[in-house]
Amino acid sequence: MSNAAFTVDDMLRRPHFKQARVIAGARGVQNPITWAHILELTQVKHLLNGRECVLTTGIGWGANLQHASTFINQLIEKDVACLCIEIGDYIKTVPNYVIETAEQHSLPIIIFESEVRFIDISQDINRLILNEARLAPQQESWISKWMAGVISDNEAVTHLEHLISEHTPCGTVCLITGFDSNIPYQQDIFKSFFLNEGFQPIIFQDEQTLLFILIDQRTRTSRESRLHNVVQQLEAKVKSLYGNIGFGGSFNSVSDISKSLRRAQETINIQHTFQVREPFYKNLHPERLILMDDRANSLEELIRDYLGEVIHYDKENNTDLLETLRVYLENYGSKKDTAEKLFIVRQTLYHRMLKLEEILGDNFIQSEKRLGLEMALLGYTYTKQKEEIEMVKSRSR
Repeated sequence: MSNAAFTVDDMLRRPHFKQARVIAGARGVQNPITWAHILELTQVKHLLNGRECVLTTGIGWGANLQHASTFINQLIEKDVACLCIEIGDYIKTVPNYVIETAEQHSLPIIIFESEVRFIDISQDINRLILNEARLAPQQESWISKWMAGVISDNEAVTHLEHLISEHTPCGTVCLITGFDSNIPYQQDIFKSFFLNEGFQPIIFQDEQTLLFILIDQRTRTSRESRLHNVVQQLEAKVKSLYGNIGFGGSFNSVSDISKSLRRAQETINIQHTFQVREPFYKNLHPERLILMDDRANSLEELIRDYLGEVIHYDKENNTDLLETLRVYLENYGSKKDTAEKLFIVRQTLYHRMLKLEEILGDNFIQSEKRLGLEMALLGYTYTKQKEEIEMVKSRSR
């Protein structure tokens, strides 16, 4: 590209556009492109700076494409470079008034008549615009220090008060990890999902972590159900762009945001430690209790009290009673399902169950005893994972 601007015409020469067609605004193919955005919302003006290539499937245009006119007018108002549309599940044909408007304003409309990966297209365009240059490393900021615990939560609140205009904001903190920090348009993708569910996000980036302080603007509707919607949409559409997502508890003032951040960080930690995907801190109570026991040096006692004799018997007799117990409890006491999951015949399971009843008592499936056993099994799994991590670390030293 040398020093010349990257244009719509340049983009059309890329491999991803071999089957694409320009159906309107051909006079604008020399428009320069400064960035590529995937936008699936109805209201997009606030997400644009101008001269972008916008890619859409039209999912936000409505079942009858009733929002198409609003969408195209916003693009023209913000002077975008071009619009790329996938013809398929959401748009069967581009409405005539959209084509006419684009033609009038020399806004190129490019259509793909078969399924394409907008992620690959936008990544290709943006990397070309950056001319393969990697982003300069970010200077350490107060937000990085806050997330790392270098500055206190009270110090962070002072910064937050200057950022958040509302006197009594309510919402939650969300952390997204494992994304590619060299592709900054991803922030806009994640942001669009939150905006669509009524959350105004304040975004910070720290290496491979995105921090969202989500200000809830629809307090009369269920916050948790809307956050569940965001998670489902992220997993369905952009799961390849991130590793883990964790939500802290709700906050009802600026001073509560720090607590929500710490809980979001704890959620990510639990996901890695226990190999679970649950994104909400409030739903991770058993794992939180295990970590509390571990920190209080009482986890070994819990495991010994509930599982010590079973573990000892397995070691002495080379048996699998502990695994049998775990699968049996996971299947709510169903012997049929337990035998199938363990790939053993029913008679073998009966022998193991008799031995477990001999060790644990014949009422171990009852509520109080069962709860203790399940917690001890979770704790035992946790300790084994910790041991494996330590072994890997020691080998790499």
